[in-house]
Amino acid sequence: MGQSWRTDPKLMRPMMEAFSAMREVHKRIDVLRAAETFELKTQDNQTRLDFLTQLERHRWTASELNEFEVGLALEIDIFFHTIGKYLAISRFVEQ
Repeated sequence: MGQSWRTDPKLMRPMMEAFSAMREVHKRIDVLRAAETFELKTQDNQTRLDFLTQLERHRWTASELNEFEVGLALEIDIFFHTIGKYLAISRFVEQ
């Protein structure tokens, strides 16, 4: 069994920070999965799949989670901005 904040209260803060960061990782996984429903260009879909694979298969360390928001998360957020045009098109078509 691993370490616990219950038996070692000084671990509470780093564990909560890691939990919060993993929540951010999973938010992006959810959006990348949802983007599968868009009719993405082949290159955009491959980028989506590459990011998804990277997030799902990675074994995160505490330092990587600390850097996530200013590194990979930012790259993914920029990608979301670029594929936003598909969302605008799909909204227009649905109306």
